[in-house]
Amino acid sequence: MATGLAQEALGEELTCAICLEIYTDPVILDCKHSFCRPCIEEGWNDVAAPYCCPECRAEYNDRPELERNFKLANIVQKYLALEVSQDAVLCNYCTEKLRPAMKTCLKCEASMCPEHLRHHTESTVFKNHLLVDPTADVSRWKCKEHQELLKIYCKDDKVCVCTLCTLIGKHKDHRCGSISEGEKELRNHLQHQLLKIQNNVEAVQLALSDLHKEKKNAQSVKKIVQVKIKTKYETLRKHIDKEERRVLRYLESKQSRLTTEIDVKICELEKKVKDFEKSFTDLSDLLKHNEDFVFIQGLNSMADRMKDASEPFKAQAPTPDMGISILQKLAEWVQQQYVAVPQSTLGRNFLVSMYGQSPTLDPHTAFPHLVLADSNRSVSGSKHQQPYPDSSKRFNYWWQIMCTERLSYGRCYWEVEVGGGRRRWDVGMCYESLSRKGKGKECSLGQNKESWCLYSEPGSLAALHDNNATKLTVQMPTRVGVYVDFDAGIISFYSVSDKKLTLLHNFQEQTFTQPLYPALGVADFTTSLALCILK
Repeated sequence: MATGLAQEALGEELTCAICLEIYTDPVILDCKHSFCRPCIEEGWNDVAAPYCCPECRAEYNDRPELERNFKLANIVQKYLALEVSQDAVLCNYCTEKLRPAMKTCLKCEASMCPEHLRHHTESTVFKNHLLVDPTADVSRWKCKEHQELLKIYCKDDKVCVCTLCTLIGKHKDHRCGSISEGEKELRNHLQHQLLKIQNNVEAVQLALSDLHKEKKNAQSVKKIVQVKIKTKYETLRKHIDKEERRVLRYLESKQSRLTTEIDVKICELEKKVKDFEKSFTDLSDLLKHNEDFVFIQGLNSMADRMKDASEPFKAQAPTPDMGISILQKLAEWVQQQYVAVPQSTLGRNFLVSMYGQSPTLDPHTAFPHLVLADSNRSVSGSKHQQPYPDSSKRFNYWWQIMCTERLSYGRCYWEVEVGGGRRRWDVGMCYESLSRKGKGKECSLGQNKESWCLYSEPGSLAALHDNNATKLTVQMPTRVGVYVDFDAGIISFYSVSDKKLTLLHNFQEQTFTQPLYPALGVADFTTSLALCILK
């Protein structure tokens, strides 16, 4: 234990003060302090004169020439050699200078260097002594029960045992043989197992090769199927458009026929009203006559008219297949077909591929404190007014801007990065007729009948149209998707995350009377928005 402590103390003395490791190529300074050559050179490479000793802070105006500390280097070398040889098994017979053992005799339970081993190898007295590689612990070659050397191999239990184990121990009636026989048997078994393992390796490699081929084939099949899918969906899109036109034509035809039928009935009823009114007037006048003969004659002449006019009126039921109920059912059916395929189910990829747009901001509409970038695809607020020319299209109070592109029919889908967090912004659609001058509600997105928007402020999110706000209790989005179906009167706002859509709000059953323009709003110079390139 004392030797170990002394060795540990020596190791501390041989430790470099810079890297805290055993010296590597030690050098000495004039102040007599030593360091690893790489450590001191690296430290001085990063500084200018004067150069200081890292330990005592002695200064040198000129960079010193480093001299190798040979004595310290030799001590380090011997210390490291001592550490390496510390675990070596030493000869038990050496007394003056200890030498490493070459073999260990299990019979003598002693380890010997080459000089002392010569007696064991040359003298016949020791011919039955079993020699093994040097070991400090011979107990592994002894029976734990009888403390005898293991000389016999038990074939039943496949372990090495001593002689007493086969005579009086638990291996008494077992099949036993010499250790060399057991070794041969186990080697044969091992070779057999190695052959099996090699066969397994070859089988796995073959299976791996097959999987690589299957992967390559799958990639080829994927390309073929991809073409088929694209063709199929293109056909589906054409079919959907065709079906839409057919249903609309059918609806128009039904409505036209029903209108004609109703117009005919209106004419008939209007004529009947006039006939009833005339009969009522004539009979009322007859009632005023006092001459009995004239009254009787007049009443007889108008008897048929009086009968027709006095019969209880029964409205004729409309033709079942042309009634209003049919149109209602048709409208319900069309709505069911539409609702059956909501945009969130179709997924972002479908909306992008079918209706994706990449709008650009119109600088002529930008509020003077808005800065455009990225080819007019991003906008941010600024404390400084920008040198924009005067324009009747420009917002002069609200921090808003419109896009160049417009939608007057069909559908479109676009996205904008809003950044999330406690930011204030507006994302929406508006008419070109939206007022631009002044600070009234008629100019602000969502606060009038000419605009629809999703707006955010710290801690809240809401959908706004005609100054009616719908508070949304959802997680603040970092990217917003906007889907517009002009003909159906729909504007939908989605939160886009990991290419998935979560519906935030839906404006339905709107009647769009003008083309719609994407529009953005930033609350101040701390907010920025960026339109996404989808196609």
